[in-house]
Amino acid sequence: MLFGIPLVYIWLALTLIFVVIEVATTDISSIWFAAGALVSTIVAWLVPDSFMLQAIAFAVVTVAAMYFTKPILTKYITKETPTNMDMYIGKNALVVSAITPDKPGRAKIGGLSWQAKSGQPVAEGEMCKVVKIEGVSLVVEKITVNS
Repeated sequence: MLFGIPLVYIWLALTLIFVVIEVATTDISSIWFAAGALVSTIVAWLVPDSFMLQAIAFAVVTVAAMYFTKPILTKYITKETPTNMDMYIGKNALVVSAITPDKPGRAKIGGLSWQAKSGQPVAEGEMCKVVKIEGVSLVVEKITVNS
């Protein structure tokens, strides 16, 4: 008992609190604690006078649940949120200032002029393809037309 309340009710209350927190958040944050508290509720029901056993059950189940499920859940649930800049990747841009491997130039895409760099020279007026975005610079490659 804790403050005159049987431990089984305290563990059950903790289980419900962790479940409510999990439902209220958009990230997986407390489901493992809810699992640990649920197992501790069962242990408290079976062995009501052993808080140490209940606490160990809570810790072991929480850590085990985290260890075995977090990588799987993170892989399938976590989604990358594309930014507005990501829409330019794979699109063509117009070079408005020559780009060399040693010196960035400028490229225009979506009505905006960006600093642009490339591993190959791209002349002013040529079209290039946006490969990725690094910071505030476009990384581009020259578009070659094969005849």
